[in-house]
Amino acid sequence: MISPWLVLAGVRYYSGIVDALLYQLIVISLIGITLPFLILSWVKGQTESLNFTAKKVESADYYLLVFLGSYASPIIMKIAEIDFGLMLLTVGVIFLVAWVVSNIPSHPVLYLAKFRFYKIESESGMVYTLITRREIRSPKNITVVKQISNSMLME
Repeated sequence: MISPWLVLAGVRYYSGIVDALLYQLIVISLIGITLPFLILSWVKGQTESLNFTAKKVESADYYLLVFLGSYASPIIMKIAEIDFGLMLLTVGVIFLVAWVVSNIPSHPVLYLAKFRFYKIESESGMVYTLITRREIRSPKNITVVKQISNSMLME
């Protein structure tokens, strides 16, 4: 399981640049890989289960393509010999935008750990993102959830 920061560190390493930034990128990537699991484990243990009735469900795994693009961008930029500072700025802007978004789209690390993401609509019409390990084919299969944020639920 890798992160875009680890890919960026790999690009630096294979470019012959071994410096403090390389090690910082590795540490940041390790934090980025473990943080989603820590958050989900905290939610599982600390939040109460809520009864939930879903009216509509659809897969939200297509957001994974956005993350895969961010993973590939450092390699593509290196192949095109784009300036590293520009690449770091681009990745930084993507990171800041993702940080302020109210919900987390599907994440490749969680996807590799067999988590799936669904867009579900409650009976009241509110739309949520649901994180679960099982494949859901019918809204009737969703009965109990835990709330992560105002727009995100976990099964």
